[in-house]
Parts: sequence; structure tokens; C-alpha cells
Amino acid sequence: MEAEKWKEFEGIFNPRSVAIIGAKTTDDFTNAMMATKMRDHLFFVNPNYKELYGRKCFASVLDIEDPIDYAVIAIPALVLPKVLKECIEKGVKTAHAFTAGFSETGLEERIKLEDEVRRIVKGGIRLIGPNCMGIYCPKSGLSFSPLAPPDEGPIGVISQSGTFAGLFSTTGKIKNLKFSKVVSYGNAIDLDCPDFIEYLADDPETEIIALYMEGSRDGERLKAALGEATKKKPVVALKGGVTEHGSRAASSHTGSLAGSPEIWSALFNQTGVIQVETFSELIDAVLPFIRSPLPAGKGVSMITSSGGLSVIETDLCVKVGLEVPGFEDETLNELKRIVPAAGTIMGNPLDAWPLYYNTSDTSGTLYHAIKVIALDRNIHSLILHFDELAYFRHVLGEGLEAHLKKLIDLMIDGCQYVRDEVGKPVIICVELDPYSEDEEDRRHHLMVKKAFEKKQFPVYATLDASIKALFNLYRYARREGF
Repeated sequence: MEAEKWKEFEGIFNPRSVAIIGAKTTDDFTNAMMATKMRDHLFFVNPNYKELYGRKCFASVLDIEDPIDYAVIAIPALVLPKVLKECIEKGVKTAHAFTAGFSETGLEERIKLEDEVRRIVKGGIRLIGPNCMGIYCPKSGLSFSPLAPPDEGPIGVISQSGTFAGLFSTTGKIKNLKFSKVVSYGNAIDLDCPDFIEYLADDPETEIIALYMEGSRDGERLKAALGEATKKKPVVALKGGVTEHGSRAASSHTGSLAGSPEIWSALFNQTGVIQVETFSELIDAVLPFIRSPLPAGKGVSMITSSGGLSVIETDLCVKVGLEVPGFEDETLNELKRIVPAAGTIMGNPLDAWPLYYNTSDTSGTLYHAIKVIALDRNIHSLILHFDELAYFRHVLGEGLEAHLKKLIDLMIDGCQYVRDEVGKPVIICVELDPYSEDEEDRRHHLMVKKAFEKKQFPVYATLDASIKALFNLYRYARREGF
């Protein structure tokens, strides 16, 4: 990104002052930013109030004496042209229009209204939207959700949908994800998806870009922006509107020209973007990129406590495009010294159920098996599968809690060796019986999950999600030439 444009975008995401036009005590923008460092640089505009949160509330942005860098506009659509003119007169640099009711309605008069807004802002102010949630930037304090975590992190999100932008930020709390910048850009009258891709591609605080889009008004520029971005960092994308009905829904949502799924798949393939199919997969795909080394190949080993599950795991891996190779002879010989032969499958995947019950043997624990597998040259990644909590409780009874604590430490020590010393990615699947209503099982499940997350491992609730996430990591590694 050129220096002048970079400076402009730094100002957009890091404004010195913000006015919320249409502010109320019940709106998310006001409540969200009153809880961030932006609260001391926040001004309220609403002619229906004299005061909000103990502060003066202005009738117009023109009544504010202080300079305003950024305006959040949450007012009826028909009033937007007037308010934007006032913002331009005030010298506001960027406006975010939460306001909906424009071309996405399909109504001729609302399409004309959007054209009017486009003419007003041209050359006078930068506009995000309309029909969007705007920006969440923990560093500056810009926010659109009181539920968004305040911590800064490496994930950049560009979303045409405000709902998905909000889901990303709130899901971050559950998945322990942290964000650099999140932007919802809606109808993109002025600032569009390629603008934000170009900025995040050069942003040193962003290590990976997650993208949700429904269409584009400038395919060539989008292709160029994506191609440059993927040379610098991973880009994972979910394209909405890939079916005829979905395309129609996208048009009515943000007024987008969706295009055929084949065109979009070709675009993503040509530019090196990792395309996913669902929002859950988009979230899941991000985790390994910020917490794992890249795999040197497609060979996967899985450690599980069930022979039946090992068969399913193998099928799932092969279906997505990974491999489950046999262990080297040296690895097998070492494992035979560690894993009891009775009732186990000595191969890859490794059905190592007795090791899940052993936390005292100095040479026959999961820790030792993990270390042996890590050094196998056929294996480039590891999936550790943990489940059957109900059966654990049945076997161990009151001793389960103490046993789990020791087992967790052994598993984490082994996985850290694989990731940090050998340099291979480790994916954790902590699975709970979906039909279990036992609160103790749920508590122990959360205990295992949180322990691995605390050590920065990507943790998933299902085998399917674990394997897809690993495959997406491999897809990027293959592009990078690992």
C-alpha cells in the first residue's frame, strides 16, 4: 500500500476522536466504546437528548467544538445525506454508516438514495458502509459490540456481513482468539473489500486475514489485492451466495453481485486464498495458523483411545486430502515397548487406550508415545484425540480428577515437545458425548480443553473439524513450498 494511503487507513482505524450520531444508552456502539479507551474521546449526537452517560449530548455534529476524526452514524436512511453533509462541513475524516435501507432493498427509490450518498461522499469523506457494523479495533478502542474482547491479537477480519463480524469478535472469547482489526463494510459505496485487504496485508499487527464476502463491484482489483496479500500472510475466505438462492439472498442483503461459484473458486485458487465452506470452518481454520508451525507434508498420525474411531479418523483424513502413512519400523519397535499389546492397534492411527489410564509409569505413558511418533519421518502432523470421559469416570470413580490433572500434564508435555522442539503441528480434539447431560463430564471436558488452550494449542470439539483445520494448514504450507 502506498505511503499516503497507508497513513489514511492508519487514521481510519486509529482515530483520535469519535462522534456517535444517533447515540442512545441502548445502542451497542455507545455501550461498547464507553467500555474501551475511546470513552475519553467520545462525543454523543442526538437532538432528542440533552445528556447521555452524564455527558452533554449535541443536536448536531456541527455543534461540537472539538475536532472529530470518525463518526458512527445510526440514523434513518432518509436522513443520511443531510448528516453526511454536516460531517463533511465539520471536517470529519471517516464516517461509518450503520444505517440500512439502500440498494439492498431492491427498491428503485432506495437505489437512487444510495447513488445520492455516493455523490455526496466522493472526495469529501471516506465512508464505510452503509448497512454495516463498521470497525472493531482493540488497540484504538473502536468497537461495535460490548461482547468483543478488549485484548489485542494477530487476526484480521474483513466481513461484508455485520453479523459475521460480530460473531467473529464474540466467538473469540470462547475460542481464545484475539484480533488486530475487524471490519464490516456492508454495501461498500466508497471503501470496499480490496481497500481493507491491501491495508491488512501490510499491517504488521495482522498475521492472518479471515474474509467473508458476498460479491464485488471490481473483480480485477479484488484479484490483485488478494494475490498480493497471500504473498505476505495467509488469507482464509468464505464466499456467501455460491448457489442460485444464496446469490439472491446476497443481493438482498448487501446489494452485491455474487457471480458463479466456479468463478469464485478459480479466483481463490489463482490468488492462493484458502476457501472454506462454512462459518464454523472459517473460525476453525484460523486457529492453527496462529498457534502452529506449518507441516512439511500431508502425513498425519493420530493417537486415540478407540480402535473404531481410528478407522473413522483414517477415512476422514484421506477424504479431505491428507495421508495416514504407516510408521517406520524403528517407531513401531519403540511403541511396542510402551503400549501394551492386548486390545490395542499397533499402527497409525495408534489405538493407545491403556496409556490414557497410566500416569505413573516412567516409560509407558502417552508422553513417551507422543515423543516417539514425533520423530517418525513419515509423520508431519499429529492429532491427539481425547474422549470417553463418561467411561473414565466409570473406571476411575472419585480418583478421576487427580488422574486427569496428571494425564493433562503428560499430554501437554508431549505435545509441546512435538510443536516446539520437533517443529510439527499438533491438533487437539477434546470430544464430549453430545448426548451426555452429566455436569461432571462437562466440567472435566472444559478442564482438558482450557488446559490445552492455555498452552496455545488449537483445540476442536469434533474429529471432522480437527482434520479439516489441519488440511487447511497443509494447503497453505504446500503453497509456501514446505
